[in-house]
Amino acid sequence: MVTTQKLDNIPFEDISDDDDLYYLFSIHDANNDGFLDGHELREAFTDNIIGNKDEQPPLKLEEIIEMIDHVLLEDDMDNDGKISWEEYLLSQTYHQVS
Repeated sequence: MVTTQKLDNIPFEDISDDDDLYYLFSIHDANNDGFLDGHELREAFTDNIIGNKDEQPPLKLEEIIEMIDHVLLEDDMDNDGKISWEEYLLSQTYHQVS
């Protein structure tokens, strides 16, 4: 696994899918603890929504909370209220296959 600091020096075509996923995970892990908690998931969801202003109306807080609850229910395998890198990677693999 390549750390996010090293990804900056790798040509785009040499970055693996796992490296790409790790980068996405890391940029949303605001406190760098190796987990995505509910606050970081909220930020990730609202960042994506803000970037798509032209077509989508803003989500209500209740909708965002439902999305966070759904992710934690589906992907938080050890029920600690956070998504680890391993859980994130498993969930992304699962969702790509489904």
